[in-house]
Amino acid sequence: MAQSLQARATRANAVPAAVAAGIVGIVMVVQAVLRAFVGVFSNLAYSSAGGINGGYDPGSVLSPFGQLFVELGTTVIPAAIGVFLAFWLLVPLVPELRVPRVVLRSLVAAAVAAALVLVFTAVYSGGSIFTGQQSFAYALFGTAQAGLYTFINVTPLVILAGFLAWFWVSKGRPAASAL
Repeated sequence: MAQSLQARATRANAVPAAVAAGIVGIVMVVQAVLRAFVGVFSNLAYSSAGGINGGYDPGSVLSPFGQLFVELGTTVIPAAIGVFLAFWLLVPLVPELRVPRVVLRSLVAAAVAAALVLVFTAVYSGGSIFTGQQSFAYALFGTAQAGLYTFINVTPLVILAGFLAWFWVSKGRPAASAL
């Protein structure tokens, strides 16, 4: 029998959801920072080799760090929130689950994360749609692409985080030592 949303919204379900979301968030932040550093180094190498204008442009060299903040706001934070909400309210990780159910619930959590990224990306790109900086179709395609890329990228990570949180919940609390 399916539980109601109110019955699933318990503190016991929130803890493994927070653990899984924390794992996803931390890994995605580390990946984003590493991508920004690689981008800075490649821009620095390109700029020192002469670049387009034949000179050094510090703004273009450091541009990956600006993109880092955009990625944190439109991808990393919404994905972590989506994983938390999915594992807390929709598909909680409980000790009674079997492996196929953990995988299925992790796929649902990855889909929720991708949907939230889609919403945040649509809101972010909405400003450029209404100011005429890009066409509506281009922004719509870019937003859908961001959601699909997020689902592809976070699914293995969410499955791993789901299993780690499920193992932690299934193990239970350690017994007090005899000392």
